[in-house]
Amino acid sequence: MDPEGPVRATGTDSPGRGRPPKVTREELERVALVMWDDRGYDAVPLADVAAAAGVTSRTIFRYFPSKSEIVWGGLIADIGGMRDYLHAAPPEESLLARIRIAVTRLLASAENKPLDRLRLRIISRTPELQHSMPEPFRVWHTIVRDWLAAELDAKPDDLAPQVIASGTQAAILRALLWWSTQGSAEPHDAVDEALRRLEDAAAQR
Repeated sequence: MDPEGPVRATGTDSPGRGRPPKVTREELERVALVMWDDRGYDAVPLADVAAAAGVTSRTIFRYFPSKSEIVWGGLIADIGGMRDYLHAAPPEESLLARIRIAVTRLLASAENKPLDRLRLRIISRTPELQHSMPEPFRVWHTIVRDWLAAELDAKPDDLAPQVIASGTQAAILRALLWWSTQGSAEPHDAVDEALRRLEDAAAQR
């Protein structure tokens, strides 16, 4: 069980029992994440989460369009800000170094949510979640790909910008998943180390 504490029901969201209790999005996230971390994402349906939270499944769907959104939704940083960080990275650095600097600055500036490690730990154990990245992550790939295309004087659909953007995104996710189960420092430190390893590998002859 995660040290965030035990799951507590908040009431019963059912007719004939008075006004339904007010349950926040954050409370529902916490109940679901603690249960999934303890028992497994696939083993706990949303109906069980609703029962533990003291609400109906309909209440959960008022906040979240899908089960996976409960896990992924809280991890979305200011993706659009990635453009600014890329353009602000020192131009004398290599392309990979500038991406590393931009990403780590973006992650360091994001709000540090106490449930982030829990979310990532669940993702690390659930292949289904690893293969269902939400739209903002695809937007991130497009931002980096287009920036690389401009820097390389290439087209966005050329191979080089697409491969580099995909490779760095995969390394970032892998570093965050590693941090969720083994890392002790801040998540942006794990990402910084992972991308530095890529830079070192690219520099090898």
